[in-house]
Amino acid sequence: MNKISQGIAAASLCAATTDAAGTIEGRYLFEEGFAGFDGHFPGFPILPAIVEIMTVVTLVGDALGRRQRLVAVQDAKFLNPVRPGQELLVRCKTRTVQGRLYHDAQLSVGDTTAATLLLELAHFEELP
Repeated sequence: MNKISQGIAAASLCAATTDAAGTIEGRYLFEEGFAGFDGHFPGFPILPAIVEIMTVVTLVGDALGRRQRLVAVQDAKFLNPVRPGQELLVRCKTRTVQGRLYHDAQLSVGDTTAATLLLELAHFEELP
């Protein structure tokens, strides 16, 4: 596990939960010392888009009990920055289309949407 992945795991505030409708939820708090903020951007650190994507991949893996791997980013909108010390709520709905796992994710800080993502993931060991 690399520093960023370790940092994402350490930033988790609680275990992933899944409600009756199948929505996966997790909460994260990335402190100023998180490696992902290094150089992004000096004097005004914001959580990099790739870390937001990796956080969703990690959350889904935790919820399903199987490591996930990013296959494709089908859609991504980064609407508001996530700063150090802000609690990030990640909600994700999983659906299967022709044997492929897709995840509609919304990342929020308070009442503000930080990003919306549509990711295609696969169980780590099932990749070609």
